[in-house]
Formats: sequence, structure tokens, C-alpha cells
Amino acid sequence: MKIFFENYADDLTVETELPLEGSFSQAIEIFHNLPDYDGSYIGFVNQDRNTVQISKYDRFLFLVEIPVYEEQASYSTLFTYFQVKQLITDLYNGFDPYNIAGLKFESYLNENATK
Repeated sequence: MKIFFENYADDLTVETELPLEGSFSQAIEIFHNLPDYDGSYIGFVNQDRNTVQISKYDRFLFLVEIPVYEEQASYSTLFTYFQVKQLITDLYNGFDPYNIAGLKFESYLNENATK
């Protein structure tokens, strides 16, 4: 599994375009060290080149996204801390992220933003 992340508080980055191989324990450590407040995120690229990005949404929830860059959109859902930990475990065990329950497809830009 390859990992990319941005931790703004600690000024640490592994670029989305250049993810690095990472172990499960490294992924959990990066996830645990992400600050709660500044847009930091962690992402994974699996063996099928599917990307999953996880960022803090609010005090209790995380935004889980599967970007669809060519359509300027993503599949997304909200998870609790424990659901994210389980998702990371599942991803390292070969889980297909498109099987995440509750995914919704949404454009990055909605029509109201362009009016």
C-alpha cells in the first residue's frame, strides 16, 4: 500500500502524485498524528491504483473520499474515528474502497458556486 499525506501543523508532506510504500503501523501512526483543525489529510493508493483520502470533517467525523479526478468529483462519506481505523485495516487487507457503505458521488464544484 502506498501512502501520501499532509500534516500542516508539523510541516510534513508526501505528495499525492508521489506516494510512498508504507506499512500498516506507519499508516496508523500518521493518522493518529494528524491535527484536528487545519485541513491535514492522509491518503492511500492500493494495488489497483484506487485512491482513498481521509481528512478531519468536524470534531467527531472524518471525510472519506475516493477522488475521480477526470470528472472533478469524488465518492465520499463520513466516518467516525473507529470506522476510519477499521477502514485502514481493511484497506491493508485488500478491501476494495468502492465497497465502502454509503458512498455518494459529488462534483467538486456545484452549480451554485459558478453562478
